[in-house]
Amino acid sequence: MLLARPLIVQDGKLTPRLVLIALDAEMQLDSVEVIAEDFAGCLDPFHDAVLSALDREYARYFAIAHPGRFSVDCGCPDPVLDEARALETKAAERGLQLIGHIAIDETGYMSARASMYFDQYPRHNDLPRTMLHWSHSKLDRCVCARLADAEVHPACGAAGA
Repeated sequence: MLLARPLIVQDGKLTPRLVLIALDAEMQLDSVEVIAEDFAGCLDPFHDAVLSALDREYARYFAIAHPGRFSVDCGCPDPVLDEARALETKAAERGLQLIGHIAIDETGYMSARASMYFDQYPRHNDLPRTMLHWSHSKLDRCVCARLADAEVHPACGAAGA
């Protein structure tokens, strides 16, 4: 969000930009670029542009950001989320993984995926560690991972390490 926001919100006003953030296999930043200057709420026309902008030699993960909000919070279906799932499927066929989808407005942002530290989320344990400076900390892993082998976390159902 921090990387995309200045490209989408300028002088307090939204610009109709679709931003691509690419990461390498170790989740190190590869690039941040504006893919489209005319994003109007529909991702489908930009699938090919997003996929072709990802450097196959370096990029492994990516996120997209655009102006707006997701209507799913209102209980309404949101076509842009369906279009993002279609993009995710196309990307997976090329060995790429969509890890972030962010909608930004003048007041903040909404994330349709894990919003940060993906490797700290139990369902994303296949992702590279991004919090290496925590590797020697007792806070290294979530509470779920610090449970005894036989224990199960009551909130998420994850078993201990």
